[in-house]
Amino acid sequence: MRKYKHHILYTVIVAILLSLITINNDSIVSALSYSSNVGVGFTFNPTLSVSISPSDLVISNLVPGSTLDSNAINVSVASNASYGYTLSASVSNESLVHSNNINTFSSIATNADLSDLDNSEDTNIWGYSTSLDSSTTWSSYNGLSSSNNITLINTNSNVSSNLDFKIAAKAASTQASGTYTGVINFTAVSNVAPMSLLDSFIASGAEMYNGYFKMQDMTHSICSNVDIEESELQLIDVRDNRIYWVAKLKDGNCWMTQNLDLDLSHEVALTSETSDIDPESYGTTIYTTDTGYSKDETTGVVSWLPSTIDNSGIQRADTIDMIWNGDSATTPGWTNNYNNPYSANPGNRYRYTSPSSYGESNYNSLETCANANNNDINGCGHTHFGNYYNWSATAASNNTYGYNSGTVENSICPKNWSLPSSNKYKILLQTQGVWSNSGNNYTDSGFNNLRTTPLYFARFGSVYLGSSYRLGLSGYYWSNKVNDADYTEYLGFTESTIQNFIYAKRSGLSVRCIAR
Repeated sequence: MRKYKHHILYTVIVAILLSLITINNDSIVSALSYSSNVGVGFTFNPTLSVSISPSDLVISNLVPGSTLDSNAINVSVASNASYGYTLSASVSNESLVHSNNINTFSSIATNADLSDLDNSEDTNIWGYSTSLDSSTTWSSYNGLSSSNNITLINTNSNVSSNLDFKIAAKAASTQASGTYTGVINFTAVSNVAPMSLLDSFIASGAEMYNGYFKMQDMTHSICSNVDIEESELQLIDVRDNRIYWVAKLKDGNCWMTQNLDLDLSHEVALTSETSDIDPESYGTTIYTTDTGYSKDETTGVVSWLPSTIDNSGIQRADTIDMIWNGDSATTPGWTNNYNNPYSANPGNRYRYTSPSSYGESNYNSLETCANANNNDINGCGHTHFGNYYNWSATAASNNTYGYNSGTVENSICPKNWSLPSSNKYKILLQTQGVWSNSGNNYTDSGFNNLRTTPLYFARFGSVYLGSSYRLGLSGYYWSNKVNDADYTEYLGFTESTIQNFIYAKRSGLSVRCIAR
């Protein structure tokens, strides 16, 4: 039961006035004052009551070899708990025991209506049935458990409920006559407030940084404790202080709902303290000094420093020519190289001016957001496109040509986040009502749902063969699945299709991270 405290502060002022009469008859008034705060508080305790009438369930004159049901009792629940309550039932013993302590009736294992119970080959069995709020239709008969509470009512409001409850039993023709007894326990518990992402972070004891909770402090328990579907929160990436919207989505996972926007540097290493780098991976076949890794033997911290071979990699030009009609435009400095990590920062952020501007040919309605407000959930801040990354940059490696199969262990995602698998993308989009369950098709509203709240996937195109490709027409997102030495799986979509396929590792795609 949750307690709510409200404190009201009162200010008490006491004034003492002194009048002084001088020789020249001028009045001088001097005021003294005293101020004190008095705390006032109260505790609100939600009420919850259960009444049962009558108090016994009785099956009278059960004939050997037949089935009969009992009288009905009424279980009434009343509460002013804000988030409703749960009524459940269990039994002290699953068998109703004869007064001789030998013969029993056992609780049924499967659901059955009264006629099915009567036609069952099993005998000496019993079960319960319910009818909610004076409904004349009884449900099938079910078994009760001594180890688990069976939920009878679960409501998220504080309305009163009335539940009629009865039992039925089937006797064998040779069953001993007499009385069979047992005890049914009814339990009502008030529900606590549904937990948002913010509530879950607060409950975890995580500390805030620059006014935000940290991406790096996300845990599986923080995400799993969230009850509010599609609950959103802004978190800060301590590596560069960029702020991202994240949400718990319908697949049960917490996702970034903005593309990763981390600018890589030849001078600044990513470390296992703040990035998705597993210290246990160091020294394995693909996470070695040859791919840019090192380990501090004193602290155990593993680092990855992007390569500077041939003065290439890390393209951060803010003047990349972004063509929004699907034509190609040269991306300066980007080469078709597997070994070096490439990251292109397009500089300005872009968004569509409204959801209606997502039409197949209406690409001129894009609005430049040069100074995006990252706190604007519906504007440039929420839908910014992030950076392009080739596969080496995405996998946090200076050479991924040797990655021939399997999945990557490390990535440039923040610590406690990772690259999604192709299957996780598909499950997410299916549960969000975007991807149909058959073929590579959208649902009726899928294309719009893909690019608006709460997913915000963007048609940011890619860098292909050193040029921008299908910018404004298609979206491409890396997954963690390696296909072969040259290609990696990705999520791709156009205005008409959506699919998992493979893309050349030397190309630049968007990155969207999922909480581990």
